[in-house]
Amino acid sequence: MTPADARDAAAIVAVDPRGTGVLLRAGPGPARDRWLALLQALWPGPGSLRRVPATITPDRLVGGLDLAATLATGRAQAERGVLAAADGGALILAMAERLPPATAACIAAALETGAVAVQRDGLDLRLPARFGVIALDEGMAEEERVPGVLADRLAMQLVLDADAPPPDGPVAAIAAARARLSAVRVDAATIAAFCAAAAALGIASLRAPVQALAVARA
Repeated sequence: MTPADARDAAAIVAVDPRGTGVLLRAGPGPARDRWLALLQALWPGPGSLRRVPATITPDRLVGGLDLAATLATGRAQAERGVLAAADGGALILAMAERLPPATAACIAAALETGAVAVQRDGLDLRLPARFGVIALDEGMAEEERVPGVLADRLAMQLVLDADAPPPDGPVAAIAAARARLSAVRVDAATIAAFCAAAAALGIASLRAPVQALAVARA
């Protein structure tokens, strides 16, 4: 991957984090640090980039009863989990290849619906959770890979080398592109061409052309 490709990927996910997403294959080191610093430099807000460890539990992701607030008010009060708190931003999943299946499925469900259901401890809530994911894959062996239920929902896969781009970029241009995103329209012929390309490559999942279109729009 060239530095220009890596820079473009960071810009695309900064413009449309929820529609795209990145699976980043690289071990800890300068190349990955530089790419993440570039993404941070490009990030226009308002949501933030939040790092999440592979050891996080589904309960912490979803949220539940806020005991302190409940005791103080005498009424059941909800505490937002990590997924709802990430609404409008993106999660950076550290060591994503080590995510337990239940955790990966919980994140994937929120990516699919843009919401998280809190149905526990007497609560029955549905909270917005529209976020993107940057999954850091540090796996060395072939079997050490990000769970498929999550990897399939990320539009871009990057393999970094020592020539990752430096952390700088046109934040104003990214913010302007994000503001224009909802107005970008794709005609039927282009959609058909993307679907035909996926079929020609033997890709049966409809997610592939949808993700490719999201990348093109951004």
